[in-house]
Amino acid sequence: LTDIVSLNDRGTAFIFADGAGAAVLGPSDEVGIGPVVWGSDGEQFDLIRQKEDWRDVLEQERPSMPHLTMQGSAVFRWASFAMAKIGEATLDRAGITVDDLDVFVPHQANMRIIDAMARSMKLPPHVKIARDVAEQGNTSAASVPLALGRMIDDGETKSGDTALLIAFGAGLSYAAQVVKVP
Repeated sequence: LTDIVSLNDRGTAFIFADGAGAAVLGPSDEVGIGPVVWGSDGEQFDLIRQKEDWRDVLEQERPSMPHLTMQGSAVFRWASFAMAKIGEATLDRAGITVDDLDVFVPHQANMRIIDAMARSMKLPPHVKIARDVAEQGNTSAASVPLALGRMIDDGETKSGDTALLIAFGAGLSYAAQVVKVP
């Protein structure tokens, strides 16, 4: 993300961090990946977006990388409540309730959004919540696999636990699914 974040933008420079995550999938006798709930809220397209249009960048004599812009307060309001509803829809689609969850791994945008989602979803006290953002920052698409990996490494979750993974990003696109922790 360092390539697309302006160091002069106080709304993004101190929030975002570089990171990468991956999942290795293989055959299994058990179903471990639930259905995906995904989409976008097009009415909110401009809350997180690329500042410059690619067409304008390419027409420049010395093109530079476009920068990410974000309206943080509006993103917070949207994510705190809309993402909780998406999480609830995901649990419903997977045929489980919050009581069946062991782990909640939301996009690591910021701690206030994570806490607001957990409160809105009324997660019971036994559900472990990923809070990797305090150590790693917001690593965008990598935040969910990095946070889950840290929880596994720290013994906060174990193989076979039921986890809700949920994330959002630019254009206010989102995706969520219930999985068994590998």
